[in-house]
Amino acid sequence: EHHHLHLSSCHECLQLENSTIESVRFASAENIPELSDDCNSKLEEKNNDCLARGIKRVNLAGKPPNVLIYLGSETAKVEFEQVKSILQECIDADSYTIYQLHEEQVLKAPWIDNSLLLIIATDEAISEENHKQFMKFLSKGGKILGFSSSFTFDGIQIKRKSKLKKTVHELVVSKMDNTEIKLNLLVSGCIFEKVMKEDTSKVKTLSRLNNADKDIVVVHLSYGDSGGEAILSQAHLELDINSVDVQTEDDFNLLKISNTKRFEVLKEILISLGLSCELNEIPMLTPIYLLSSDEEINLAFLKWLEGSVDAEGLKPSSKVSLKFVTSWESKMEITPSFMQVITEVGSFSSEHFSLKTYQQNLQTKKLGKIVLFTEVTTTTMNLLDG
Repeated sequence: EHHHLHLSSCHECLQLENSTIESVRFASAENIPELSDDCNSKLEEKNNDCLARGIKRVNLAGKPPNVLIYLGSETAKVEFEQVKSILQECIDADSYTIYQLHEEQVLKAPWIDNSLLLIIATDEAISEENHKQFMKFLSKGGKILGFSSSFTFDGIQIKRKSKLKKTVHELVVSKMDNTEIKLNLLVSGCIFEKVMKEDTSKVKTLSRLNNADKDIVVVHLSYGDSGGEAILSQAHLELDINSVDVQTEDDFNLLKISNTKRFEVLKEILISLGLSCELNEIPMLTPIYLLSSDEEINLAFLKWLEGSVDAEGLKPSSKVSLKFVTSWESKMEITPSFMQVITEVGSFSSEHFSLKTYQQNLQTKKLGKIVLFTEVTTTTMNLLDG
């Protein structure tokens, strides 16, 4: 009781937060249990439920649910955000974490055991050392998705066709249910060819161009005995149509018409590589309730608050502005940067939080007597900033 608690959102705290994130990012796979402790203790009675929750968190391959994007030697921040945003529109965002795999991390960081999917989205040549690492990842059951990259292995090679570069072509894609879908995409200027001397039984053609040569542009390759597989595409499934540099307005319109099908194909590819593409509906943000377990402290806090907000009851901040109001009205709008705080909460109730239980267990003189509670928010870090 003689030590001050450090609760400010300062530079030191942010440094600690960032270093913690970095530490957790490449945490050892052995340290991530397949099932949470509460599942293990009640496995007999809740077997199915626990397995479902365990698999959702760790996934069927038993690897941490990290998705890595490799963009070659460039830092490529903009390209990373572009590919990441496309992925987030396809996969269940609550189940996976997306990171950039930087060039200097390929040979050093322990990502091979700690990642579910590696996306290679660069057309620059892959060094021999990096290629070995990627093959090692496949041999351990990893999945690779190539977006117009130079990465290949075994019974497939890349052939350049300069007349195809930056052109929009119709593709015929074979779906998992053996039906076909046609769509227009920008192609890289390269195609795949099967190498006859190699065993091509592990190579499956997923898509061809609808042209005279029936050029192969998407292939599926399996590797090793641990479930390693790769889907490589020389069509730009990863590019948002607004970021594509096309030659004519007709080409742009063709891409626009095919945009829904592009997402359909991309989701199918991700599902076939073992990812979940069930999109969870994002819940609506809820107001914040100012709760107190001590009437005297609550009154003192409200008096202090009067001098801290403007005439409209607003407390501005760099990230979230708080608007203090006595009661909630349905017409009020809540956004990530503007939230209401309800100060008179005589009839407060929530299935997620019992103020009575909280009061009964709180054993401090002052700390914790004032509580800001909300059921759905973006991040509490922003709420408390400043």
